[in-house]
Amino acid sequence: MSTRSGPDEGGRTSQELKSALLADITEGEYGEGTLLPSQRELAAKYMVSRDTVQRVLGVLADEGWIESRRGRGSVVLRTQTVRSSVRGNAAARRVTLGPLIASAFAAPDVTLDVFTLTSEVLYTHVRVQEERIRAREIRPATITIRMMTPSDHQPLPFPCAPDDPDDDRLQKHLQGIRKYHTDNLVRRLEELDRDFDGLSATVEIRRVPLVPYSKLYIFNGAEVVTGPYVPTERPIILDDGTTLDVVDVMGFDSTLTHCAKDDDPDSRDSLIVSSWQRWFDSTWRLLANGSEFGIASE
Repeated sequence: MSTRSGPDEGGRTSQELKSALLADITEGEYGEGTLLPSQRELAAKYMVSRDTVQRVLGVLADEGWIESRRGRGSVVLRTQTVRSSVRGNAAARRVTLGPLIASAFAAPDVTLDVFTLTSEVLYTHVRVQEERIRAREIRPATITIRMMTPSDHQPLPFPCAPDDPDDDRLQKHLQGIRKYHTDNLVRRLEELDRDFDGLSATVEIRRVPLVPYSKLYIFNGAEVVTGPYVPTERPIILDDGTTLDVVDVMGFDSTLTHCAKDDDPDSRDSLIVSSWQRWFDSTWRLLANGSEFGIASE
């Protein structure tokens, strides 16, 4: 176990910068193998201090998104790869999650059903779509998000420190990340609902007594993206600046799969989407606890 001191000067600022950089990476602005702008340029672009930029780049490097190379800067190692079987392509197409969510938000009535460990990736992409709505690029009439995450009382096998399994700081750290992003997801949808006449936004987050082995997104009842969380060894930086070497799971470390309903209700992809939708609806109704967060239009 290693330690590294130097707490961040503002957890909220760091989380917002991390979300913005992840959005730029997963949306394709900074593709795999490309060089990120310098720390000075990033600080100016996102209007934060260079200390905050340095800390967030360290977190992204620890999580495997980027690699810092002496004399070159930070290189993007990966994006969130999605294998899609849509359009009857014999060889599965490689796409990214951002365009799939953007396509879902282009519909007049948007529904997202999500089961995830945290809402960090979802928040990152919904934030991008909120900016598109505010820029008048898209204008859905309704946005309905249902999200299930593990209960804070649900014991999780990750993250854990192998040489100190009783260290509860790791679970509290995970819960803090989850709370930050769920709170902000609700806040942003609430502001959209308030600021735009004719746009109805609802979001409800429920806790379930399940350990997610995979993340699940269902877009507009017609498309499914899913992929397993992959256990890995990596460092985690706690809020007090301490770094712990832990076993954790990473959603981006797996290739997500994407399928969509077609004109044949008995086709493979149509059945997969219907099956996952049925699982989500039943789990939401029978196992999920009452809403802990949520907004609803009048």
